[in-house]
Amino acid sequence: MADYFGTDTVVSELREDGLLVIRINRPDVANALNGETSAAMENIMNHAEADKAVRAIVVTGTGKVFCAGEDLGELSAGGECQTVTEHGFGGLTARLCSKPVICAMNGSAAGGGLEIALSCDMVVASERAKMGFTEVGLGIIASTGGLVRMARDVNRKDCMELLLTGRRIKADQAKALGMINYVVPPEEVLDKAIELAEECLKNAPLALKWTKYVVHAADQMSEEDAMRYSDAAYRFLEKTEDGIEGPKAFVEKRDPVWVGR
Repeated sequence: MADYFGTDTVVSELREDGLLVIRINRPDVANALNGETSAAMENIMNHAEADKAVRAIVVTGTGKVFCAGEDLGELSAGGECQTVTEHGFGGLTARLCSKPVICAMNGSAAGGGLEIALSCDMVVASERAKMGFTEVGLGIIASTGGLVRMARDVNRKDCMELLLTGRRIKADQAKALGMINYVVPPEEVLDKAIELAEECLKNAPLALKWTKYVVHAADQMSEEDAMRYSDAAYRFLEKTEDGIEGPKAFVEKRDPVWVGR
């Protein structure tokens, strides 16, 4: 793998097949993000978004913790957050990336760390991981996507219980609530996330992009408008080079060759 705009605190490597692996690398502070680290993640994601060589992304952490959220030791003198970039915490929580993003939650996640995980399209968690939105105990809220995504993805009573108590739950409980996709042994977390990414890599880049766009837009529209949007996306895709290549390869019983156009 080749380095991809990585830094000391964010290791980032791109494989030849287009899989980008981003690893938060501050294990001495449980991978909590300071301003420098969050900005580095923003920079990596900005390049990845514009780079056709990047086709899927896995986000993970070094050591036994995924991410403890914000490094509270680096708040400004007035208490202001120093880690929210143009696209949210860690450059991820306020970003609708056009490419599949998978979280390999190698360990526990709290606050902003869990917000990063839930902003990903899929989450694979270690069976040892615990997670929770602990902000209310600090006098703040999970403002960079945590409250919004929990409200949309988890039933109201369970959502309110977790958010108002600040309780941390185990990975299997989070799976039951629909917060994550898979719970696996710690040593299998990254492999499982990469396996999911490799399944995505088999598919057409534009189809993946527009699938994400439609899904994210659908719950903000009426069913009728969402159906129109989905149909418009299909009409666009069927005329692209990949939209023509896919059915042709199927008929010819061969693997398609995607060009992202």
